[in-house]
Amino acid sequence: MAQHTLRAQDVRLGYGDREIVSGLSVDVPPGRITVIVGPNACGKSTLLRAMARLLAPSRGAVLLDGRSVQEMPTKEVAAVLGILPQSPSAPEGITVSDLVGRGRYPHQGWFRRWGPEDDEAVAQALLSTGTLELAERPVDELSGGQRQRVWIAMALAQRTDILLLDEPTTFLDASHQLDVLDLLTDLNHQHGVTMVAVLHDLNLACRYAHHMIAMKDGRIVAEGRPADIVTEELVGEVFGMRCSVMDDPASATPMVVPLGRHHVGGGADLPASRR
Repeated sequence: MAQHTLRAQDVRLGYGDREIVSGLSVDVPPGRITVIVGPNACGKSTLLRAMARLLAPSRGAVLLDGRSVQEMPTKEVAAVLGILPQSPSAPEGITVSDLVGRGRYPHQGWFRRWGPEDDEAVAQALLSTGTLELAERPVDELSGGQRQRVWIAMALAQRTDILLLDEPTTFLDASHQLDVLDLLTDLNHQHGVTMVAVLHDLNLACRYAHHMIAMKDGRIVAEGRPADIVTEELVGEVFGMRCSVMDDPASATPMVVPLGRHHVGGGADLPASRR
């Protein structure tokens, strides 16, 4: 799989008159899993939306292979870059298989119609996410966890070289959270897919990220390998939380253990697994 480059260059991002991110630059390591962490409203999802071409910067640019994503044709971007947004919505009455099949849209064209490769991509995505038995059911009849797995299946069916995921473990129980993150890790290992994910659980982020970006107030506080940057001082600065950082016995990655509710700063976004 080709190694595409993705970077945000001096971007200013916001909604209306409300600025969320100002003058931020970041390079996404190709072929690696990058996880963005930080407290609520720090700009994580805003940055991911800009990378996905869902939000245009008021200054700066998001560059895909050196070209501004805002100036590229939609299908050209979608053939390289897939997105699982926060709280996506499906057309009323659409079945699971039809929704997942929409992930193949960027690969269609005047001279390229639906074929065996598309059938295989959809079937593999359904199988990988444990949703094959739901294929003929309407999406709006599913539970929150089932719907989340179906949306992940649609993103996988797109088979892009870069995959952006905004809170992919939302609505999932602990077992399915690990299943989904293991699946994404396998996809990265086997096919070299570059991934950028927003996660709220800091311990899961430490376990699965090759590269971590810690944000606060629209800026990057630290980035690098979790083992290199996740310290008690960083967690205190970013999340306003007293903690102890030790080695996770299952993965040998940093594990953050909160020490109590005596905050050293603003509202902390506690790791979900420790609430």
